[in-house]
Amino acid sequence: MNNKSLKISMILGLIFANGVFAADPLTEKDETVIHSINYIDEDTDFDLGFDTADYLPEDFDANDIYVNLGAIEFIESDAKVILNTKKYLPEDFNAYAFPTDVEGFNYIDANDEISFDFDTKKHLPNGFDPYIRNN
Repeated sequence: MNNKSLKISMILGLIFANGVFAADPLTEKDETVIHSINYIDEDTDFDLGFDTADYLPEDFDANDIYVNLGAIEFIESDAKVILNTKKYLPEDFNAYAFPTDVEGFNYIDANDEISFDFDTKKHLPNGFDPYIRNN
């Protein structure tokens, strides 16, 4: 009995180990797949209709770096900038408020008045109501 359980345990262990290593991507390399892709290299010269050399400096090199950003010295300061934005925002403005509906996304100042010199009634059918929903 002990011999049978040992054999069954070994068989189950081998099946389990085979299942664990079956999905290992390192064992499933197929070099022929990547080499079977055909790449088309097209060296196309674009004709812009004018010579770009006429509009560039004489010693212009597109691969040359003209500005060295490492040469710029930055001033590090520990001073904190404090801005008082309350005078620019509405009284009940909360930057962390979660908008509950679509109207909550845009703030429209009640003092702003927009007027257009365009009468849409001339261009719409009689009795037109944009708030009527047609299903």
